[in-house]
Amino acid sequence: MVLVATPMAVYQLTSSALWVSALVAVHGIPYLVFGPVAGAVADRSDRSLILRSCELIIALAIATIPVAAAVDRLTPVHIVIAVAVARTAFVFADAANFGLVPALAPPGRLAAVTALLFATSSVVEMAGPGLVGAMSAYLPSSSIMAFGASASVLAYLCFRFGRLPRGSAASQVPRSMYRAILDGAGWLVSHPQVRSTVVLGVAATVSQGVFVSQVVPWAVRRLDASADGATTGMLFAAWAVGGLAATVVVPMATRKGEQRVALAGMWVAAAGAVGCGIATVVPVALAFTAVWGSGYLAVVLATVVWRQLSTPDGLRSRVNTAARMAAYGVGYPLGGLLGGWVTTLSGPHAAMGGAGVVLVGVAALGLRGKRRRA
Repeated sequence: MVLVATPMAVYQLTSSALWVSALVAVHGIPYLVFGPVAGAVADRSDRSLILRSCELIIALAIATIPVAAAVDRLTPVHIVIAVAVARTAFVFADAANFGLVPALAPPGRLAAVTALLFATSSVVEMAGPGLVGAMSAYLPSSSIMAFGASASVLAYLCFRFGRLPRGSAASQVPRSMYRAILDGAGWLVSHPQVRSTVVLGVAATVSQGVFVSQVVPWAVRRLDASADGATTGMLFAAWAVGGLAATVVVPMATRKGEQRVALAGMWVAAAGAVGCGIATVVPVALAFTAVWGSGYLAVVLATVVWRQLSTPDGLRSRVNTAARMAAYGVGYPLGGLLGGWVTTLSGPHAAMGGAGVVLVGVAALGLRGKRRRA
C-alpha cells in the first residue's frame, strides 16, 4: 500500500515525474549505504530481534505521513525522508530474513519455501494496489498510508509470537566489522556464476525502478487514465499477478539450473517492457505489465535461491545483502532516475520501452557468456 500511495501522494503534490523518480531512488539508496553493515549485523546478532525492531521503526516512520497531512504540513520532502527511514530499517530486516529462511526450511526444500514466500508476497501485492485504488476514491493517499503503517505493526506481532529461531552465527563471524564485511564481499566475488546472477539481478531491478517510478505518469499521459489511482492500482496488481505466476513455474524450472531460469526470465521481462512501451490502452498495458512482472520475479527468485544454496550460514546474510545492495542500492534507484530523465525528454512510453532494450542487451550478453563457458 505504501509502494503505491507514496508515488501518488508525491505526484499529486508536485505533478513532477522527476520528484517521483527521486522517491524511487530513495527506496534503493539505503541498500547502497547500509547494505554491508546490515549483513554483518544480521550474521552476528539475534535475527528475530532485528526483524521485530525494524518493523516498529517502519511503522513509526510511515505513520508520520498521515499525521502531517492531518495538520496540513505534508510536503514532498517529508514523504521522501519518511520513506528513507523506513527503507533503511527494511535493509536490516531483509538481511536478517536471509539468515532465517534457510533455518526454517526443511532439508532440500529451500527453493519451494522461498517460492512460497514470494507467492504470498505476490498475493498481498495483488490485493494491496487494488485496495488502494478503491480507497483513493474516498480517502487522500496520505491517509491510505496509515493502513501501511498498521501492516508493519501486524508484522511485528507475527514476528513476536511466531516462534522464530533465536540466536545467530556469531561464532563464525569475525569480531571486526570491516573484516566481516570484507569476508562477505570476498565470497560473492570469488564465485563467477554467482557474480553473473548479480549482474542479471541489477538489470532486472533497473527495469523495476523504471516501472515503479513512471507508472503514474505512464497511466496518465500515455493510457489517458485519471490520476485518482484506480488504473495505477490495477497496473501494480497486474505486475503482482505476473510475479505469482513466476513463483509457480520457477521451483519446477530450477531443476535445470537457477542461472538458466534467471536468463530466461530476462527475455520474458524484456518482452513485457517493450510491450508496455508500445501499449496505448489499459487492457493491453495490463497484459504486458503481467508479463514484465513474471520475468522480473523469475530473475529475482532464481538468483536468491542460487545464492542461498551456495553460501554457508555464517556468511549468508552478508553475501545476500551485498548482492541485494548491488541490485536495490544501484540498479533500482538508477532505473528510477533514468526513467524520470527519459520521461522528461521523450515521454513515459519511451522509458518503458528503454527498460526493455536494457534487458535485451544484458540477456544477450549473458547468453553469449554461457555459450563461451560451454
